[in-house]
Parts: sequence; C-alpha cells; structure tokens
Amino acid sequence: MAEPAADQRDTIGMTPEEMHAYIDALLQEEAAEAAAARGTTVDDELDSAGFAAARAASSYAIKLLDANNAYIARFLLDRGVLSAGQE
Repeated sequence: MAEPAADQRDTIGMTPEEMHAYIDALLQEEAAEAAAARGTTVDDELDSAGFAAARAASSYAIKLLDANNAYIARFLLDRGVLSAGQE
C-alpha cells in the first residue's frame, strides 16, 4: 500500500494522539481558570481528583472515538465512497 504524501492525512478525524493533545490543552485551560478562581496553581488543579477523573474519562472517550472512526472508515471503504489509496 502506498504511503500518503506528507501533506495528506491517512485518517478520518483526529488521531488518538491528536485527540489526547487537544484534551490536554482543554484541561490546561480549565485548570488555569479554576486556579485563578480558587487562588491555587494550575499544577494543583491538574493534580486534583476532578481533573484526574476528567483525564480518565477522556481517555475512554478517545478510545471510543477512535473505534468509531475506524468503523466509519470501513463502512465508507466497503461501499466504495472512499478508496484505499492503492493505485
């Protein structure tokens, strides 16, 4: 199978790594807001039980989204909507 060009994506949607990075950025923003409101530090907020629970839940959600992306891709490939990129 041919490798995609550097400027082409080989996925539908974000990769799990991209989703984790996006969630991390969102959690950083939320932790900064919480720290400002509570007079604590971002690190203190990120170490709290609430943020730990959010990270854990996000990890499961990312696995679900990744599986769903694979299912959608297979569905579209099977129906000829997408090509496998083979020439």
